[in-house]
Amino acid sequence: MCSRPIGRPLKYRSLLLALETHELYTPAKVADFAIEHGFIPEEFEARQRVRIAMGRYTNNHGFPDEGDGLVSSPGQAPTPGWFGWRYRQTVLESED
Repeated sequence: MCSRPIGRPLKYRSLLLALETHELYTPAKVADFAIEHGFIPEEFEARQRVRIAMGRYTNNHGFPDEGDGLVSSPGQAPTPGWFGWRYRQTVLESED
């Protein structure tokens, strides 16, 4: 039986492969990166779609709940984040 890829790796493949290897990313930080690097337009709905998709992506691909480290944003509690290499690794594994 052939294993089916989980989630939507193809839609965000280029975005996930562009993440910095040793930088920590929360789903919101991935969305910010997408805007900053021109992967998506700078509009609320586009950012929300990526943020929600990345939240699901981290759950569907078994990222550890505690994250690889904590990411601090002004006015918010520290949030678990994962290194860019972890996102990239899941994309590359899904292509095998």
